Amino acid sequence: MGIIFDKLDFLWNSFQSESSILVLGLDNAGKTAILYTLQLGEAITHTVPTLGFNVEEVSIGKVNIKIFDIGGQDSIRALWPHYFPSTSGVAFVIDANDIDRIEQARNELHALFSSKDLVGKPFLILLNKQDLPQAKRKEEMIDILQLKQVTSSPWHIIECIATKNDQLTTGFLWLSEQL
Repeated sequence: MGIIFDKLDFLWNSFQSESSILVLGLDNAGKTAILYTLQLGEAITHTVPTLGFNVEEVSIGKVNIKIFDIGGQDSIRALWPHYFPSTSGVAFVIDANDIDRIEQARNELHALFSSKDLVGKPFLILLNKQDLPQAKRKEEMIDILQLKQVTSSPWHIIECIATKNDQLTTGFLWLSEQL
């Protein structure tokens, strides 16, 4: 039992580090693919749905950042606010091809923007799965997500393909510069 508490203490203390990023979004948006593509520095083809969270330390530019990939299922999203006070920024991943859930993603994103613990912290919005046929482009998504109304935090939006390591580094470099 003591070993479990030691591991939990280690995990909690690692989250308390100066630079940590939360990777959030609805389930199946590509959060885990983004995390491991950044960590490995190469494209990946398969991940397993996250039940809980994954954490990895990633070097982006000249900064080492702990990245927390937290599951996006309904039951797990209720736990997201527990991580907000200790994070330096948020990467919000949207499956740009999942047109049936874009409104739900917008609502979750705006709930994050309005959280008192995230106000002023930078948001990177990743429009993932751009290689799929119905993927919405950045210009359209800025309107759909109502991003021009957001003034509480700096934000940056990019199109990406997590499984091909396309544009991820560019987005996370912006985020690391905001920390």
